[in-house]
Amino acid sequence: MNLNKLKENIKKCEIEYLVVTAILFLTVLVGILFLIFAPKQDFSEDENRVLESTPKITVQGIEDGSFMKSIENYVGDHFMFRKNFVTLNTRVQLLCGKRDLGSNYSHIPAEGGVYFGDKNHIYEVLLPNKTDVFSRNVEAITRFAEEIKIPFYFMPVPSGTQEQQENLPFSAPSHNQREEFDAIKSKEKGNIKVIDLFDTLNIKTGNDYYYKTDHHWNTYGAYEGYKALVEQMNISPAPKEDFEFKPIKEPFYGTLYSKAVYDKQEPDTVYLPYYKKQAVVTQQTGKKKWEGLFWKEYFTKKDKYSSFLGGNHSVDVVKNEDVKNNKKLLIIKDSYANSMIPFLATDFSEIHIIDLRYYNQNIYEYVKDNKITDAAAVYSIKQLCDVSVANKLRIR
Repeated sequence: MNLNKLKENIKKCEIEYLVVTAILFLTVLVGILFLIFAPKQDFSEDENRVLESTPKITVQGIEDGSFMKSIENYVGDHFMFRKNFVTLNTRVQLLCGKRDLGSNYSHIPAEGGVYFGDKNHIYEVLLPNKTDVFSRNVEAITRFAEEIKIPFYFMPVPSGTQEQQENLPFSAPSHNQREEFDAIKSKEKGNIKVIDLFDTLNIKTGNDYYYKTDHHWNTYGAYEGYKALVEQMNISPAPKEDFEFKPIKEPFYGTLYSKAVYDKQEPDTVYLPYYKKQAVVTQQTGKKKWEGLFWKEYFTKKDKYSSFLGGNHSVDVVKNEDVKNNKKLLIIKDSYANSMIPFLATDFSEIHIIDLRYYNQNIYEYVKDNKITDAAAVYSIKQLCDVSVANKLRIR
């Protein structure tokens, strides 16, 4: 190779290096400008979490390293085309054969992620119960039932993962929630009746009673839960034909989707059961009172499940003026119960709904003051294992 040819090749290489350097520089510059000037979101609806706020410089933050950590989190939460990269990450993990996405096993207790199963379902990973939260919750609830001395119905709701194991990935490990149910069932005595929904909600019935992208049962699952509950109370359930199931028009992507955002995932549809017969049903939350049980402001939000009762509050009171039986039902619950209320409202003159996660008053006095005639606990089994409510049921 002669000298001129060598000089020519060097010049070509220099031009290529300059082009690559310029592209890298512009990419970094645009990324920095985007981070500085582009509008920022405080909350990611897709991931259902608060995003890192703008880092603040402090001497202490620099010394302990929290400032640099905050910058790292901020960049990770706000870089360009972030949603595209999040969905790409899910796709790559699936292509690599990973089954459990969105898990955090370094957390104590460990947090399972989600499985992408058959029939466009996402399922929460059920881990063995390794804390005493479940046992303390069950002990407190049954003690409460014994103390109030009125008919008490304990309804533990199995997860979709439990009821649709046929749809899980091959050999995917999953904890059997029958273990928790059997522990609850052993507490059945006197005024306490435990309701078994395992066969009722199972996919072998030929029906799908759970959302594909969310951890809750769907409206049809809630109806089956309602039937099982009132039949134990010797009440004839309102026929399904007495309700018109109207869909919320916009698609629903629930809590499980938020753990592993995937652009190919099919959304759910939320159906609201409107009672066809004339009835004046009111809901009171705090000092606010209005007709109806469906909150329209959630129809256009990501959390469409909160269209039922407006989500979770410490206390809600639902009254049906057309029911004259003077039966007053108390429900202590998690969010699974919310979609049952439109059905239960056809059978009780009053329903008092207490979410112990947010309630801080004396519940024993509440039962006496409001002349409650029947009581029920409606909880997902997973919630009983994860969130402690036992301290809210202390005898005072």
